[in-house]
Amino acid sequence: MESNDELIEKLVKLEIFSDLNPQKEEHKRILEKVCQILEPVKFNAGQVIIQEGDVGNSLYILYGGRVQAKKMTPNDDQFAVANLDAEQNVFFGEVALVDKDTRSASIYALTDCQTLKLEGDSFKELCDSEPLLGYYVMYRISRRIAGALRKSNKDMMLLYKALIDEVHGV
Repeated sequence: MESNDELIEKLVKLEIFSDLNPQKEEHKRILEKVCQILEPVKFNAGQVIIQEGDVGNSLYILYGGRVQAKKMTPNDDQFAVANLDAEQNVFFGEVALVDKDTRSASIYALTDCQTLKLEGDSFKELCDSEPLLGYYVMYRISRRIAGALRKSNKDMMLLYKALIDEVHGV
């Protein structure tokens, strides 16, 4: 794996760590502590990184390679949601940092992948000693969840309107 400085450079490009500035001494110290609890995990092409429906407690940062996110339909058909590349500063499983998480999608390695695994329990322990980290990361996760909720509500209203229009023959 790379040096802490290179890892920190990668971390601050991720939305959840973007409020930490490595130019500030306190922030750099916190980011170095995050680096200490990251676990490198490799996946071979075709391997499942996260399985939809499983309970997980880890966030994964895609450090190298390409993955595909897939979801199940109500008829148990799987469809691809997105192909993601490490250069896109991708992470997944962030809700696991807040609570043990039922995975909402599957993540498959399209190529050999290098990830950095952040265990929820280790993260919470670090936040106990570094509350500023918890504040910044939870703020970013909350914003992400709020955006997903707004989109979900909008989609639900669109479907509701389509149903009403269909019932009324519009």
